[in-house]
Amino acid sequence: MKIKRIDDGIKRAALYARVSTEEQAMHGVSLDAQKERLTQYAKENGLTVVDLYVDEGISARKRYTARPAFMRMLEDVRSGRIDIIIFIKLDRWFRNIADYYEVQAILDRHKVQWLTTEEEYDTTTANGRLALNIKLAIAQDESDRTSERIKFVFQNMVKEGRVISGQTSIGFAIENKRIVIDEAGAELVRDMFHHYIDCRSMKATSRYLLEKYGKSIDVKTMKRMLMNTWYIGEAYGIKDWCPAIMDEPTFRLANSILLTRSERHSGTRSDRVYLFTGLVTCGCCGRRMTTYTCNNKNADGSIRQNFVYYRCPARTMHLCDMSKQLNQDKLEDWLLKNVRIEADRYNADIEKKKKAAPRKTVDTAKIMAKIEKLKDLYLSDLLPKMMYEREYLALSAALEEANRQQDVMELKPIDTSIFDDLSDTYDKLTDSSRKAFWSRILQQIIVSPDGDFSIRFNSF
Repeated sequence: MKIKRIDDGIKRAALYARVSTEEQAMHGVSLDAQKERLTQYAKENGLTVVDLYVDEGISARKRYTARPAFMRMLEDVRSGRIDIIIFIKLDRWFRNIADYYEVQAILDRHKVQWLTTEEEYDTTTANGRLALNIKLAIAQDESDRTSERIKFVFQNMVKEGRVISGQTSIGFAIENKRIVIDEAGAELVRDMFHHYIDCRSMKATSRYLLEKYGKSIDVKTMKRMLMNTWYIGEAYGIKDWCPAIMDEPTFRLANSILLTRSERHSGTRSDRVYLFTGLVTCGCCGRRMTTYTCNNKNADGSIRQNFVYYRCPARTMHLCDMSKQLNQDKLEDWLLKNVRIEADRYNADIEKKKKAAPRKTVDTAKIMAKIEKLKDLYLSDLLPKMMYEREYLALSAALEEANRQQDVMELKPIDTSIFDDLSDTYDKLTDSSRKAFWSRILQQIIVSPDGDFSIRFNSF
């Protein structure tokens, strides 16, 4: 083993090792071998090891701030605990010139040196610094090329419908490197979507899943699941990439509700149900209107009725001019009388839009293929940049118009038969079932400054 020169007075050493997932996959780079070499080097040179800092599965292309062990080591540098940092090769340290000099400035301020056990560098001369820059540039280029090769392999696997990792979402399993449905998990997923649509609360849905399935799913995880397009068979931007667990209309409806963030106002009181939480919107500022209750009393002091109102939260902060507050009973009564009329109007509007839409359909797949071909020509230097940009903008505009046409043609009319005998049927529903009913058919209830209502239906 080569014994390198270490300045007098340097005794406290930090040992740093790093390996990326790509390097493990392609070259079998071992952390254990790095640790053994660094520990042996410190012992041979009479150094006291402050700590061993290890970043596993992290690429050197990422900013150093994304390396937990590296950042912990820098904190120890600032605290004056380290005299020298040792790693086996420069590519374990950095493959990015800009990041290298940013960290080097920190080391210089605290008079901390570094060296590699397998390579020789001299940063005290101009030639030495030039050699270092060249080495870093080569390492960065090699890293970028490795990344491109890995991405190419992954892209081919995705196109063939094969998985690129050993983990998958709840409701799926992996068989022969392909995604299949796990029926036990799929039942939970379907139930989660439907219950969330009905109650509009992730916290309440989480409690429901825990009670029914014994499965604890926190709010953050549930939000990711509700937005996970794998459940409708779409992954990596490819439709029908995997088998679908959910039908698309239900998935889109859950996502639409999720965007309102109405879970903030639901599920907090088990003894009270607000029928239109997350639906009622201020016609002045566009904010979701919040609920409050008002208790009226009889002459003898007993409570006569518990009134529920919706009001704009910005009004109390003098950020909105909406002066109207909406009584829930009044809104409910208006909807029962007018929802079918509004549904008929909505259906007529859809029919009108479809008739006005161009008869000729545009093949979006062909447009996407042209865009990809255009990109290949540009990357191969067979097409000038100006021409590429002009053609790309034209194709993008055509694709956007085609998507608009498709959206119109996919609009579905409301099945007005659900409103047959609504008054009699509605009276028999519990408050929770009434809330679920309105959540299913309505996307938004807009209150105008004069107190009038307008509604938007879920077009899924």
